Amino acid sequence: MIGSGWRTRFDGTAFGASGLGVNRGFGALEADTGAVGELFENPNARTYAWGHTFFDREYVMKWWNGYVAPRQFVFSAVARYQDGQPFSRVVIVPDLTQGPEAIPAYRRGRTRFTYTLTLDAHAEKSLRIGRAKLTAVLEVFNLLNNAKELEEAVVTDSLFRTTTVVQPPRAVRIAARVGF
Repeated sequence: MIGSGWRTRFDGTAFGASGLGVNRGFGALEADTGAVGELFENPNARTYAWGHTFFDREYVMKWWNGYVAPRQFVFSAVARYQDGQPFSRVVIVPDLTQGPEAIPAYRRGRTRFTYTLTLDAHAEKSLRIGRAKLTAVLEVFNLLNNAKELEEAVVTDSLFRTTTVVQPPRAVRIAARVGF
């Protein structure tokens, strides 16, 4: 707490998780150690199966600030940083006896998608009307309108590392709250 109406907090983690991904790929049902998958039934699925799991973001940080201003105004903001999701380049081998197979080119999670950084803001103003309390709320998510990539094409071809998914754009929410 800084001053009578100002509060701030910083949290961060450094985390590393390794394990056997049950399916080839980087999604929650692929790079997860607890799902049911192809790992023990398909020998090609064991190639570079060990590595970073879906939930491993290595470094995550959050900085929160809030200020209770005079006349029942409240302002707050939160900045969040998260390392990119780990993935492995995939090679599609077309001429195998059993048909085409996707085989990881290197250890799972040796590379990562781009980090994400967001800044969200919140403002509210309260009024007393008789015994009721009316509060107007304005929230802005992704205030800076960052469009960092969240996913890329991971197959070895001319589109390798082309962005396929980006952060959601800025969003604004306006609300009213009535308390009795």
